[in-house]
Amino acid sequence: MTPMGSYDILVLGAGIAGLAAARALADAGQRVALIEARNRIGGRIFTDQIARNSGEPVSIELGAEFVHGLPPVSWDLIKEAKLNTYELDGASLSFAPGGFQSSDKDYGDGVSVIDEMTAWLDRQPRGTDMTFEEYLDLAGIDGPRRRRASAYVEGFNAADSRIIGVAALVKQQRAEDQVDSDRLFHVEAGYDALPTFLSDRFRAAGGTLLLAHPVRRVRWSQDAVAVSGVDAGGESFELRAERAVVTLPLGVLQAGTVEFEPAPQEIFSNAAQLAMGAVVRISLLFDAKFWQPDISFLLTRDEVLSAWWTPMPKSAPLITGWAGGPKATALAIRTGARAQRHALLEETLEALSRLYGIAARDLHARLISWHTHDWQADPYSRGAYCYAPAGALNASANMTLPVADTLYFAGEHTDTTGNWGTVHGALGSGLRAAAQVLVRGK
Repeated sequence: MTPMGSYDILVLGAGIAGLAAARALADAGQRVALIEARNRIGGRIFTDQIARNSGEPVSIELGAEFVHGLPPVSWDLIKEAKLNTYELDGASLSFAPGGFQSSDKDYGDGVSVIDEMTAWLDRQPRGTDMTFEEYLDLAGIDGPRRRRASAYVEGFNAADSRIIGVAALVKQQRAEDQVDSDRLFHVEAGYDALPTFLSDRFRAAGGTLLLAHPVRRVRWSQDAVAVSGVDAGGESFELRAERAVVTLPLGVLQAGTVEFEPAPQEIFSNAAQLAMGAVVRISLLFDAKFWQPDISFLLTRDEVLSAWWTPMPKSAPLITGWAGGPKATALAIRTGARAQRHALLEETLEALSRLYGIAARDLHARLISWHTHDWQADPYSRGAYCYAPAGALNASANMTLPVADTLYFAGEHTDTTGNWGTVHGALGSGLRAAAQVLVRGK
């Protein structure tokens, strides 16, 4: 195996955290190699650009989609990149026996239970935690309100209510309130415009980007790191540096598909405490809208997909279905195998048929294209995004501690502000890791 070069810093993973870290380090004059297993950048930001015969091209997000609220770390980058955005706007509905109705009850029950839980936790001794389901039992919340609250928590957090901790939910809610996260925005050019901008700036600063280079082994000692693997062409590679920023997703760390010699036990121990959530999402582009012309969000708690949204106020006849948590896990098991990918489409069309009274075969005839990505089966993500189980509130913060001033970990699972599972959480973690490296280098 011939070394490909020596650098000051290696960054593993060209998702948004890795790109943010690599760009900051290169801008500071460091010799940086950014190593990505896939043949593209962006990680769990993955945009499909569809040209239409009539109308504007459509950006279809297969992973992260929304700018949640007004987090400065995201908006500073959006403004620097001079990207246009728009805020989603339209009606929010629920579907229940009897037809469509306002979604106020579904949203309201979820929010009110979280608010009551927050007030309750504030009265408890420091360090109190339990699962969300245990809290519902303790608070005597049952019936429809319990079902709505569980659906709200599981759908939004891609979590199992029997596992996710109330302390993390409260911290997350407070973080969301600080940035007005109920406001949702799209990047008009597609979310992948952000990683593209960071990549361009990184390379302009002299950084080296290596795609299709899956790392298999990280060997390290104080002030010395060597990463190796086999690239897409079957050639072995090895790169060396004094330090490394590791932005591998939580699911990859937990799977152990990248071998660390020696293993950073404290990092792995804390990673094992966290959980990787499951999501199934599918976007369908039709010849024309058949849903309510002004609808933005639709909640269908009793369907195979529990939420739907459109690009309103944009007029594209595009609708996305979503399931998170245990519902997504069950759906992925039924439809996740490559030979069964069309089973997801059929279940989705049948759900829309039940909602709108249009035969599934007629919906199929009107379908222009459909788009999905199996994040659970993707070997370079192994899940959608993380959440903190009961008792694991501090695990993410513990993962931010440098290992012998040589290995630094970043990614949304290392966010310490309550913004797990978000692009702005990942961005902030990458910048934090870069700052740690630069402080060490002074």
